[in-house]
Amino acid sequence: MPELGEAVAASLRVAFPDEVWVRGVIRNLNPGRRGGTVWFDLVEPAQDGDLSRPVQASVPVVLFDMARRRVNARLTDAGGSVRMTDGTEVRLRGRITYWDRGGRLQIQMSDIDPSFTLGRLAADRERLLRALAAEGLLDRQAGLRRPEVPLRLGLVTSAGSAAEHDVLDELRRSGLGFAVVKADVRVQGTRAARSVAWGLRAVAARGVDLVLLVRGGGATTDLAVFDSEAIARAVAGLDVPVLTGIGHDIDRSVADDVAHAAYKTPTACAQAVVADVRAVEQRTVEAWLGVAAAARRHGRRQAERLRACGRSVAVATRQGLAAADRDLAARGDRLGRSASGALARSTALLDRATGHVESGGRAHLRTHEAAMAAATARLVQRAPRVAAAAGRRLDAVETQVRAYDPSRTLARGWSITRDARGRVVRSPVALRPGDTLVTTVAEGEVRSTVDTVEDEP
Repeated sequence: MPELGEAVAASLRVAFPDEVWVRGVIRNLNPGRRGGTVWFDLVEPAQDGDLSRPVQASVPVVLFDMARRRVNARLTDAGGSVRMTDGTEVRLRGRITYWDRGGRLQIQMSDIDPSFTLGRLAADRERLLRALAAEGLLDRQAGLRRPEVPLRLGLVTSAGSAAEHDVLDELRRSGLGFAVVKADVRVQGTRAARSVAWGLRAVAARGVDLVLLVRGGGATTDLAVFDSEAIARAVAGLDVPVLTGIGHDIDRSVADDVAHAAYKTPTACAQAVVADVRAVEQRTVEAWLGVAAAARRHGRRQAERLRACGRSVAVATRQGLAAADRDLAARGDRLGRSASGALARSTALLDRATGHVESGGRAHLRTHEAAMAAATARLVQRAPRVAAAAGRRLDAVETQVRAYDPSRTLARGWSITRDARGRVVRSPVALRPGDTLVTTVAEGEVRSTVDTVEDEP
């Protein structure tokens, strides 16, 4: 076994005598705890770039402590924009070796090219922006109407992060009645793009007024997830305005370009929302102050008009009362002169009417007294005949009642038989053995029980 491993290692030294440059995406980064050594896989992702799917190729990489310090110095000299994390595409230098204890081929890393990573990020970003613009998605969010009083907010970020704390603290200190629907998502790593896209759709489905997508600062490679196509399309596809606050002042991502509005930091994003509500509050206060001032001015004008009308009414009332007094005095004089004549004429008319009533009443009474006497005479003549006829009809009815009296029939020996419910028994078919019968005779009742029932032959 050792000889085979040495033979493979020797063949690799012959095939690759010098170090080689290799590009790929970092995956399964393990910084290690002993000696500062770092392990990871350098992979070629699936064609759509989704690192959660099986990769096309993979090779292990080991970065020993001394080489790691040199690589970190190179990254620091590049401004700290590139950080070796899962999902970062890099171009690295190293020697192809064979690790016989692990039985695998690996790259022993010695250097890195930060400009390659930054260039690929910029190129991918520009290519995605052109595609979104061609589809009309780049400006779709900007065309949405931003609510004037956004009090129900969706917050998409990593739970417990500084970004979440800054946003919630800013909203809380405002004293306004904000309600926040939160989505805990990954903001870094191979699954971050899919997680953020899910979070955006989840909070938008909860009926929020605005969605806040925020993340704290970091290296360019740390924020590269917000240049992903998945997040860009998720932002552009929402019907709710999305505000972003990603990174620091100088950072700009595709998510910022696609969003309704982009702010420099998570805090600035929250401050913008508070300012929107404060502006409406200020306009409302100013409107009410304007209404109050206009009401006071209108009240003063109406009060002055009322006082003027009161003075006019008082003058007109005094003039009208004086004219009415003069007219009343003149009418009183005319009424006094005509009252005596009118009273004499009315007395004469009343005396004549009284005479007519008395003479007409006496004649009417005499006519009715004669009619009453004639009617009385006719009634006295007809009364005996009517009474005799009524007596004869009464005797006939009494004879019929005696003829149909059941007691007379029972006295001759007849009887009446009823069942237990009091119904008269007319046919044996209505009876059953065991039924109770009540037979009424002239001097009482007899109770019996049916033994057999026989129909008439």
